[in-house]
Amino acid sequence: MIEADVTAIVLCGGRSSRMGRDKASIEFEGAPLLQRTVSAAAAVASEIVLVRAPGQTLPPVNASCPVVTVEDAVAGEGPLYGMATGLAAAHGARCLLLGVDMPYLQPSLLRLLLEALRTGNGARWVVPIAEKRPQPLCSAMALDALSVLRAHLEGGDRAPMAVAADLGLLRLGEELWRAADPSGLSFVDVDTPEALEAARALSDKTGP
Repeated sequence: MIEADVTAIVLCGGRSSRMGRDKASIEFEGAPLLQRTVSAAAAVASEIVLVRAPGQTLPPVNASCPVVTVEDAVAGEGPLYGMATGLAAAHGARCLLLGVDMPYLQPSLLRLLLEALRTGNGARWVVPIAEKRPQPLCSAMALDALSVLRAHLEGGDRAPMAVAADLGLLRLGEELWRAADPSGLSFVDVDTPEALEAARALSDKTGP
């Protein structure tokens, strides 16, 4: 089900230093990683914002909703900066924050994040915890959090979790998110060539 007040923000501009090449364009099961992320997001969101690095070329994508591409003003500032760039271009009151390198994102999990944000008793950021680590690039954030992100960036912060306390972070534990994604596939990422091959091997068990 598409939700009218939701924008999905996909961060595409990471340095990919451990991968050694631009992750957005890597082919995975017949489509670029970016397309796989966009397809999962389009099952939920009414708008998609792609955030690229200055001068970065992204592969073309197809989606059932409008797709807007914006560019970070400065290169190499990290994911918190990219999150702010995306929020500044978004229209939905609730925003998904997604990395480009998670080929098995499950729309059911994205819906769970959005619902937790809607009912979260004032929390403006919902972050799932997987393998004991927060997953800020598979999360949901209120659009009105932008001013908080900008204040932290002006103060020199670059780590996404630096804004957690000011946004009343709601941590979504494994016992909650497994109802939507029993195998935790959404959190499979491909930061390295080895991780990419491991993720490709999973496709034999999961399907596209």
